[in-house]
Amino acid sequence: MQSRNPLLYGTAALACAVCAAQAQADPVTVPLFYTTFSGGANIDEVSTVTLNGSTLTFTGNHNIATTAGADGLLFLPDRNLAIGEQGGGGGAQIHEITTGGAAVANVNTPFNGSTFDGSYHLALSSSSPTATLYSMCNGECGANLSRTTLAGGGLQNATTATNIAVTGGVSHDVRGLIFDPVNSTWYYGTAGDGSTSGDFGTVSFNGTTATLTRLLSGVAAHGLTFDPFTNDIIINSGHEIEQFDPTTGTIVSTVTVSISGSEQFDQAAADGAGHLFVASNDGNLVGIDYDSATGHLIGGAGATVAEKFLASALDDIAPLSGSGAPSVPEPASLALLATGLLGLGVARRRRNRV
Repeated sequence: MQSRNPLLYGTAALACAVCAAQAQADPVTVPLFYTTFSGGANIDEVSTVTLNGSTLTFTGNHNIATTAGADGLLFLPDRNLAIGEQGGGGGAQIHEITTGGAAVANVNTPFNGSTFDGSYHLALSSSSPTATLYSMCNGECGANLSRTTLAGGGLQNATTATNIAVTGGVSHDVRGLIFDPVNSTWYYGTAGDGSTSGDFGTVSFNGTTATLTRLLSGVAAHGLTFDPFTNDIIINSGHEIEQFDPTTGTIVSTVTVSISGSEQFDQAAADGAGHLFVASNDGNLVGIDYDSATGHLIGGAGATVAEKFLASALDDIAPLSGSGAPSVPEPASLALLATGLLGLGVARRRRNRV
């Protein structure tokens, strides 16, 4: 089996290893950016989200910007936010704004004869200034994704978004896409909004073609998240959150949440230290603490689940670790951290499932 020494996988992986080494420091507090799908003031920030066992608290929940529409969002390598505008039809864009809400740049989604592709969920290939930004149209454009190559870490001077034709697999309606930097593998999901029965598998990109290979069917694969704490893929939709282990090719843990009774999970964010936050379209945010759980499983013994209302028409939340997350430490600092990690012996393939 491949070594998963995080020192071999760049600054983002190393930063996550540092987070994991501090995983026992509960309660955990993170900043959070999110979108709402009902129009109006639709891009917001919570200054601090605190997860303490089965309790969530929010401080400093405030709006930062309004765009024509808002759905998926992530941090670009230039430290600004990218926002998927949603609908196609007469036009749809990917917006870049600062974390203070100032408009920076826009990229149009591809035009297919009589309509524009929608721009819903977003995925980033890496933290490189010339990374590829993918956009999914959530059922609005058939078997297509769009691809934009960044310039200087952002959308200013980026290439015009182009179509990527989807082939292979069964369903071509890709709703979620995530890159696993450990296995250098893309994964996809096709579960529709609220559905817990979609396809999940791998994606191979070649030019303007994306070829799907289905691994699982009937799973809650709408939102996809890479978790640096376990090196697993978190998938979620409807009222289910599932943990996929790439080494075994199986779902190793499932959490079914029915606290509010109307959960419709969309996108999630793992902090790289054993904590997961999941946005539900009913307005609630769910937090799971599994850093001390049996086997580091989201549904393992010792894991706790919290849920609290955040905002009406809650849509997606920005990543907290890895590509598409806030910036990581500078290389000089990372070199010092690497030395310390080697001495402590915490750089290892994955956390033991005990």
